[in-house]
Amino acid sequence: MNKRAKLSGALVTLGMAAGLLSVPATASADTQAVFSSPVVLRFEDGTALYRDTAGTTTFAPPRRATTLTSGSWTGYVQFSDGGKTYFCEMQTRDVSSKLTATLFVSRLKASWCL
Repeated sequence: MNKRAKLSGALVTLGMAAGLLSVPATASADTQAVFSSPVVLRFEDGTALYRDTAGTTTFAPPRRATTLTSGSWTGYVQFSDGGKTYFCEMQTRDVSSKLTATLFVSRLKASWCL
C-alpha cells in the first residue's frame, strides 16, 4: 500500500469516528422542484391552485383567495388593491378573501425571509 492510500484511509477513518463524513450533493432547479412541497392557494369557491415551480401566476379576472400555504417556497400574493402578503417557507397565511391578482413563487430565499 502506498503512502497516499494509507493517508486517505486514515482520514476517512478519522472523519467517520468524529461523525464528519461529508457526502457531496448536487442540486438544480429541476431536482428542487421534485423534492419540494408545493405552494397551495385556496379560494372561496373551494378550489385550490398548487404550484411547485417558480414563476408568476396572474388571475384575470382576480379571484377571492382565503389561505396560502407556502410549502418549500417564498414569494408573495398581490391583491387587486395593490397590497401584498409576503410568505416564507413552511408558513400559512390568511389572505382574508381578498381579490387576488398575482401569485409570485420563488425557489430562492427572499430578502424578507432572512
